[in-house]
Amino acid sequence: MAKSEKNGARKAAAVAGVAAIVVLVAVGALLAFGGPTPGKPAPTANQAPSTASDRANSAAATTAADATAGNTSKSDTNAATNTAADTADAAAQTADSSTAGSSKTTVSYQSEYSVPVGSSPVNTRARHPVDLYTPKPDPVFDIQSRTQFPPIDNEKDFVQWMLAHTNQKEKFLRERWQRASIAVARHHITHRRILMAFLLTPREWFARSYNLGSVYANTALPIGYGQTISGPDLVARMTDYLDPQPNQKVLEIGTGSGYQSAFLSSLSNYVYTIEIVKPLAEETNKIYVDHTADMPQFGNIHRRMADGYYGWPEYAPFDKIIVTTGTDHIPPDLLKELKPGGVMIIPIGPPTGQTILKITKEVDKDGTVHLTREDIYHGTAKDIFVPFTAAGGGTHFKNSSD
Repeated sequence: MAKSEKNGARKAAAVAGVAAIVVLVAVGALLAFGGPTPGKPAPTANQAPSTASDRANSAAATTAADATAGNTSKSDTNAATNTAADTADAAAQTADSSTAGSSKTTVSYQSEYSVPVGSSPVNTRARHPVDLYTPKPDPVFDIQSRTQFPPIDNEKDFVQWMLAHTNQKEKFLRERWQRASIAVARHHITHRRILMAFLLTPREWFARSYNLGSVYANTALPIGYGQTISGPDLVARMTDYLDPQPNQKVLEIGTGSGYQSAFLSSLSNYVYTIEIVKPLAEETNKIYVDHTADMPQFGNIHRRMADGYYGWPEYAPFDKIIVTTGTDHIPPDLLKELKPGGVMIIPIGPPTGQTILKITKEVDKDGTVHLTREDIYHGTAKDIFVPFTAAGGGTHFKNSSD
């Protein structure tokens, strides 16, 4: 054998060895954290850790397991993105990725209404918003009045109950159960009520017919118009960190497929969602209309077609805000519309990859605003979201050539 062939063989063996180690680590990590075994009951959400330190301890296992399952998230185990979204100019300045390792950071600035608007002039706000559906002030269906729920301690009972009480298909019910089991095992879901909402929400209704073969695969799927439906584990984790309560007002920016707000509607009576792409907004609105008879909580979802960068001031302030598009700064109007004590989940970073941040806002009596930032993956993962589209063309990335 020639020297170059020997070297090539050694390299191939080394690569194969590393690959085998990665698979073993991934499988071992999943089992160590209670990963589901076929035929066995799924762990319930209240078995999973709910504190930030517990989540951080499981982050490496999550990254390895997601890599094995084919997750398309961009992982970076070496650094956490700290952004200028934590500063007084947070809402309008470019994200800064220079500092590593911190899980939480708190900064302060004077007066929530002094946040600079930056390069987005006031007269470009939400050009010609169109309200597709606005329910009455009171919930159309009070989710707290619901008395019947499926059992969620084992797959067999869950599937049988759902088949007896809904028109959903067994194939998707089983796939949903398995996906939920994995999400719990990886600590993407840590609240039992989030688990229930996940299991109640048919992702297959929103992923579009051409994606039904992989609807519960842990990956983003195309839904047309240059948009995607995010992977189910990612949606679950973002929602778990948001943790909306029944009487809290929740604003989603980027309706897209409609899946995220459908999920939220089993957790809050007051869901508001904005989509800027007209044909997509109309298509998704029809899905809600077609399925409201089966899922009456969809009737609580306020739907608007507009530039979500400016929020929905008529209904502000909001207890919770979730942004499902990527940008490199916090939109100032969204920060203004977030209630003191409120939480925003938002992907922040350059177009090449964003860190998903949990922003908690507190306001002192003198008007000083404190923002606490937490990376929901604790430095172990980044994701590439569809860019935050601007009404006037291009995107809301400040450091891009669009």
